[in-house]
Amino acid sequence: VVLLGSAPDPCIQNDFVNLANQLHSSHADRARLCLNYDEPLSHLIYAGSDFILVPSIFEPCGLTQLTAMRYGSIPVVRKTGDWHTVLSDFIELLFLESFRKCTNTVFRLLLPQGLYDTVFDVDNDKARAEAQGLEPNGFNFDGADGSGVDYALNRAITAWYGARDWFNSLCKTVMEQDWSWNRPALEYIELYHATKKC
Repeated sequence: VVLLGSAPDPCIQNDFVNLANQLHSSHADRARLCLNYDEPLSHLIYAGSDFILVPSIFEPCGLTQLTAMRYGSIPVVRKTGDWHTVLSDFIELLFLESFRKCTNTVFRLLLPQGLYDTVFDVDNDKARAEAQGLEPNGFNFDGADGSGVDYALNRAITAWYGARDWFNSLCKTVMEQDWSWNRPALEYIELYHATKKC
C-alpha cells in the first residue's frame, strides 16, 4: 500500500502523520505513506500500481484517475464530480436551447470531467459508458464511509485474483481510452463555426 499526498487541514494531516508512523513501525516492508506533494513520485506510483484509490468527497476535475488510467492503473473512485447531472439542465436553459434553435445542431455539453464522468463501473455502468462511446473502466462506490470503499476495493481485488485475464484486458482498455483534448477541441471548433452562422 502506498499513499501519496497531503491534507490542507492541519488536524487531518497530523492524523496521517500518526498513521504513517504506526505503519512504518509495524509494516515498513508493505506500506509507505509519503505525506507531501511529489509529481515525479506520483508517476512512478501510477506506473507501478494495479489500482488507484480516489475516495474524494469533492473532485472538480479528476486528473488523478485520468493519469492513472494512462499507466494502466484501474481507478477505484467515489461517485463525485458529476457535472453533467448537476449543471446540464441549468446550462441548457440559459444557452443551449436558444443556440439549438438557431443552428439546428445538438452539441454534447463540454463541461469539466469529474470522477463520475470518467470512471464507469464494470458491474453497474455499461449503458452509461456505451452512451459516451466507451467501455466500463473501473470501480465506483457511493458514500464517504469505509463500507463504500470496502465494497469497491473488494470487487477490484476479487477481479485481480480471480479473473486475471479479464483484469489484464481491463488494464489495456483504460490505457487505450482517449481522454485528451482532441475530441473536445474539435467540438469547440464546430460550436464556434456554428455560432458564427447565427
